[in-house]
Amino acid sequence: AQRLDSIQEGSRTLLDNTMLLYCSSMMAGAKHDNDRLPVIVLGGAGGKIRGGRVIDYQGKPDRQLCRLFLSLMDKVDVRPQAFGDAAEPLSEV
Repeated sequence: AQRLDSIQEGSRTLLDNTMLLYCSSMMAGAKHDNDRLPVIVLGGAGGKIRGGRVIDYQGKPDRQLCRLFLSLMDKVDVRPQAFGDAAEPLSEV
């Protein structure tokens, strides 16, 4: 991410124009615990994602990883009717 942020592309950096997703399917692999999944989204997707935030969905009814995937697809103009078990993106992303 630091290297992408050091490459200038017009008025933005390459990181500003990129969207990176880092996630795991388990919080604690030894326990097979998938109640809390760490997910990191880096980059600005060409100005479509506002950074510098932590969004915590623990205990919220709209907590579906597939909704995050729909949100990220929306940022690159891909809009399927549904993805996995989700039919709408997360509004905060």
